[in-house]
This record gives sequence, structure tokens and C-alpha cells, in this order.
Amino acid sequence: MARLLAPEHVRRLAALRANRFDARPAPVLADVPDVAQATDHVIARWGDDLCGLLNAMTRGELAALATRLRLTAGGRSPELRLAVWSRGAELERNGVDVEPGLQPRPILLGGHLVIQAPARGMAPPAESWPRPLPPPRAPAPPPEDPDSLDDLLAAADRLVGVRLGPRGRDKGAWGLRAAELLGLVERGHGEPDWRGDVEVKTVPVAAEASGHWGVVEDPAIAMVGDHGLAKLQRTLWLARATIDGDVADATIVSWYLLDWDSEVARLARRYLHERPKGPRGTQGRGMYLSKRFFADAGLLAALNGGAP
Repeated sequence: MARLLAPEHVRRLAALRANRFDARPAPVLADVPDVAQATDHVIARWGDDLCGLLNAMTRGELAALATRLRLTAGGRSPELRLAVWSRGAELERNGVDVEPGLQPRPILLGGHLVIQAPARGMAPPAESWPRPLPPPRAPAPPPEDPDSLDDLLAAADRLVGVRLGPRGRDKGAWGLRAAELLGLVERGHGEPDWRGDVEVKTVPVAAEASGHWGVVEDPAIAMVGDHGLAKLQRTLWLARATIDGDVADATIVSWYLLDWDSEVARLARRYLHERPKGPRGTQGRGMYLSKRFFADAGLLAALNGGAP
């Protein structure tokens, strides 16, 4: 695919700086290489990541590549990306139909191609995919701290669809409200929220026009120095969607219980990053988890039902 690019396009792509979350960061080229060097550089960086290459391309570059591939697709960049990916996937499998697990089809989120890894954690059953926005339901918190993991997940089931109320200026208000509705008791020992075993975190999601859910913001994990990774050993992620009305509200769309293993550890190390946290003027720094983590760790598949 890279060898079909116009010289000026392949040079621009070769000069792009790598994103800090790239699986295979590319070295920064000292000067503008010739076309052969630029092509080799693009292949080395994106040779097994067609989605990544197409996401890095502009609309003009995508349109030119579509023409080289004899595609009649037009329109905006997202549609061009999907059309070019489909042709590339067809060429890769030599026109033979294969199982989705061998060649997973990406979905469009924020105009970019996203591959959803299969769900690897527990989630409630769904009647349809992607999961619909749940209808409102009355809060039904347990009378006390859940006795078992099954009781905690049952409380999470009852939380789906509950409206959390206006947030106000406190960005953590919805998370605290959700924890209260799960019956969690704040112990203040710096350990996971439920009996030192399960950390409970909300992750903000939103549905796009296609109906697919995407994570819209990197969730905060902990303040720097608070052993954030240790708190992720078993995490109950609550997918939280904002509902715009007369007063901004939110609800829980679903839950996802993810246990730590070697793959989750690798993803956490790759996607955990630091940035300032707290009121303006303070020096606090927080640990955040990139929203890419949730595609690779299976939460998006648990919301969307896997790629079509």
C-alpha cells in the first residue's frame, strides 16, 4: 500500500513524529529522505498496521490512494479510510472470505479506524449491539457494603440506567454518586474501593452517529505516587454517558470487570501517562489511562458487540 503513495505524500508521512502511545515508535528522521527511503520508513512503521497508516493520512492523500486502487468512494476522510481499508483487507486475503477473528473489521470512532480487541472481562448480557442507551430506572442501592463479588455485580446491574443527577463543578461527583449507589463504603486507606479487592472507576463514553460507543476522555487513575497500577489489579469499569437536557445529567450504560493478567499489565504500562491534575495553579500531577486502552482491553467490544 505504501508503494502506491505519491512521492510528496510518502515523504510527509515519513516525517511524522510518532505518537507516545504507538506500539512501535519510529525514529525521527534528521532530514527529508528520498522517496525510496521514505517508503521504507513508512513500511517499517505501519507495515502491519493499515488502520494506523490510514488514520495518519489527510483527505487528499486518501482520495489519491483510492484512485490508485480504482475505488469510486468519495466523501469525507472517514468514509475514504473505511473504503481503502476494505480494499486493502481484500487484497491481503486474496479475495477469500475469512473469519472476523483472523481479520477483524475496524469501526469508525471520531473519524478514525479503531480495531476492537475481543472482550476479555465480564460484562452483563445485551439484547442488541451496540448497547442502547438504557431507559431511566430508579436507584436501588444495597443497604450495606456488598458481601461478595456476585453481590457487587448485582448492584452494578441495578445501576445501569440510573440517572446520576447534575454534576456541578466537581468533576468527580458522578463517580462518587455511582460508588454510593453500589453501596461502597469509603475507608480512606488508599486501597481498592470494594474490600481492598476491586477498584471501581467510571469511564466517560458517548455514542456516535453509527451507534457505536467510544471513550471520549482519558480517565484519571490516581495521583502520581499513589500506586495507581496496584489499584488496577481488578477493576470494575462503569461506562458513563452524559445526557444533555435542561440540566446536564449522566447514566451508567454498562459495566466491565477486568482482571489483571500479563496482557492487561502490558497495555497499562503502554497507555498510562502523567499530566497535571487539580485546580489551576496547583502542582499536582495525576496518572491517566489513554482511551486507546479500552479498545485493546476489550471494553469497547463489550459495548459494541465486536466489529461488524
